[in-house]
Amino acid sequence: MNILYINERKWPDYLGDSVFHGLKNTSHNIHEFSDDTAWYMYDTEQSRDRWKETFGDDMGAGFTLFHTLKKDRIVSTDKRYNFFPMEDRIKNKYYDKIIYGTAWSSLPYLDEICSVYDKNDIIFLDGTDEEFDWYPRDGDGNEIEVRCNVYSIRDTTQGLITNIGKVFKREIPIDFKEDVYPISMGFPEELIVDEVPEKTQEWCPLTGTNFPKFMKVSDKRYGFGEQDLYYEEIQRSSNAWTMKKAGWDCMRHYEIIGNGTIPHFYKLQDCPPKTLHNFPKELILKCNKQKPKDSYNDVVLELLDYMKSNLTTKKLAEYVLS
Repeated sequence: MNILYINERKWPDYLGDSVFHGLKNTSHNIHEFSDDTAWYMYDTEQSRDRWKETFGDDMGAGFTLFHTLKKDRIVSTDKRYNFFPMEDRIKNKYYDKIIYGTAWSSLPYLDEICSVYDKNDIIFLDGTDEEFDWYPRDGDGNEIEVRCNVYSIRDTTQGLITNIGKVFKREIPIDFKEDVYPISMGFPEELIVDEVPEKTQEWCPLTGTNFPKFMKVSDKRYGFGEQDLYYEEIQRSSNAWTMKKAGWDCMRHYEIIGNGTIPHFYKLQDCPPKTLHNFPKELILKCNKQKPKDSYNDVVLELLDYMKSNLTTKKLAEYVLS
């Protein structure tokens, strides 16, 4: 398939970027709307320099998803691939599916797309955090005149996005009534460890702020380019704390499992049923209540197998396309 991926937000969104990473690892032709679409996903010197200048050690210090892609890009304005204006390609349905990577950013060509595409072929990804009430910004940094929170559904010139396309929503409160598909983040398959790493410490030190006092918090901070050190700390630990931050879904949950360690998820039992819908909540709750001893390696291997079958970015992309 030819798939047009549009994300004019120009800075990371873990849900949209998880899907994009997965799409790029399928056999489909992924056409990027502009040169700025997910620029930070590529492993190039230019991308890394721009990240350091724009974000520094913020935004997760560029770990896990970012600067991972090496495949050639197909940009919609590149004349090597496209000889007709965007309007003509949309009118003639050159693309099989249209994916808006951030539902709350600018939505270019939405009117034209809705005039010719079926609802099932227009996809919106909503990675909004649970605890924020905010005014989203378009690709140029200007506020969009609509207030957004976890209960919001984007309204457009064509109506609510739930009426014009498929909406995949990351954080879904228990009393949320709109017609959306649940979705969670994904982890790159190539980063998953093949076996249980050697363990030299009981708990992985936490880095960051706003954690409960009983959790072991370290003063150490991992900066841009130190992903290997961060992963090694997780791998040599038997257990690692994680918890809800701005939203229930968080890349740290996946980094712990992918590095062969058991996540201890604070208050996971309070997570709404449709949020983290594909995450192994029951298995983690069980082993958090009854700390595995003799079966530790078996539990870790079960989590790794589950991740490979369900939580990779490629599996996530396949879910969205299906």
